[in-house]
Amino acid sequence: MAPKLRSKRGAKLTRTATRARRRRSVPQSRKPTGARADSNGNIRVRMYRVGFGDCFLVSLPMDGGSAHILVDCGVHSQGDLGMIPEIVDNVASECGNHLALIIASHAHQDHISGFAKCEDKFKKLNVDEVWLPWTEDPKDSLARQLKQKHLQLADSLRMHMQAMQIAVDDTPAGEALAAVMNAAGNPTALALLKSGVNGGTVRYLDAGKTLGDVAGIKGLTAQMLGPPRDEKFLARMDPPKGDRFFKLDDSGKPVPADPITPFEKKWIATAKTFPSLPSVSDAEKKTLKDTIDMAELAFALDQAINNTSVVALLTYRGKNLLFPGDAQYGNWESWMNKPEGESILGHIDFFKVAHHGSHNATPKSALEKMGEGFAAMISTQNRPWPSIPFKKMLVRLEQKASAVVRSDSIKVANAKKAGPKGPDLILKPGSGFSIGPFWCDYTLAL
Repeated sequence: MAPKLRSKRGAKLTRTATRARRRRSVPQSRKPTGARADSNGNIRVRMYRVGFGDCFLVSLPMDGGSAHILVDCGVHSQGDLGMIPEIVDNVASECGNHLALIIASHAHQDHISGFAKCEDKFKKLNVDEVWLPWTEDPKDSLARQLKQKHLQLADSLRMHMQAMQIAVDDTPAGEALAAVMNAAGNPTALALLKSGVNGGTVRYLDAGKTLGDVAGIKGLTAQMLGPPRDEKFLARMDPPKGDRFFKLDDSGKPVPADPITPFEKKWIATAKTFPSLPSVSDAEKKTLKDTIDMAELAFALDQAINNTSVVALLTYRGKNLLFPGDAQYGNWESWMNKPEGESILGHIDFFKVAHHGSHNATPKSALEKMGEGFAAMISTQNRPWPSIPFKKMLVRLEQKASAVVRSDSIKVANAKKAGPKGPDLILKPGSGFSIGPFWCDYTLAL
């Protein structure tokens, strides 16, 4: 019979309670329980095709098995292929029901909704640690203020747009509503993550921290590059003119990518082209202005939450993997121009492209500072945002990287919903990439 233990107050503790308490403290070193990441003992990064969202499984070889890290698990409601349950089942199988670490980069639906949809599945996994950005810390007063502002603004915008009978479509207003829905938060997913999922230690992280032997994985170092705590960086979404990718107008003049406009160009009429054009009433002008203002505010809110992304540089046995979440310019700016930032960018071996390849997520200067020959993965598709991924950024990325694979190029035969088709995949022998039923693997040789 199990011996009974007493606390200082004389309370009796059962062996079950003792085990539960021990499980919450992560050992300094542990033996992995999952399958090997690769038969040759290399690092493997698996990118799942969720639709418009992110889900990556990083597997690190260790003596006797592998340690596994899940980076995000979510999909946008308007870009969902219906694959999340199957993906979570595959994660569980690959990791042997044991995740060393879950990184939830930020609170957007397309990064965390899977934790709500498959809550019961996740609760069956053993989890050592869960990482969230400091902006989700309920004990942080500034985090609470920011969170309240974001949720109140998202709710107000949603109600106004619904009252105006705006629907999610490919118009600017429809795209803005999609952004609001993505920013609205997911209480179920966040509650699960903040509970540690199943015995995990929860950490709320900000820039400047370096962690050794991460989640008990001996030799794994994590350098936290974001999110910053300085609100001036959190508020900066778009790069300055000299640090952004531009597109050209009809005259060949550079213009910022994807400005918010109420109509497609073919529908714009002027007094010159249509002299008999009826005048627009003040009430109509106000309605139009309100719609445009709400769209701008919706995208600003969406991007502000992107800037709270955990940006983690994972270093294992001399290899550097950069996971920047959906970080936008302010998050990058807070670290990339420092001497250590330039050194980091010059020695990247694997890059998870930020924010699905949008025009304002990967600064031009950051990409230029990256050394040649890194491998890149981009979880992307052009639904619900036709402007994503941004072609000009992709061209330069492909010039710099040894190979780039985008998720919408992965053919999924059993998807519950049809998704946009990306470019055909042509993988060169020795590229390190291989394709599965609904994922792409990158093997990084050690």
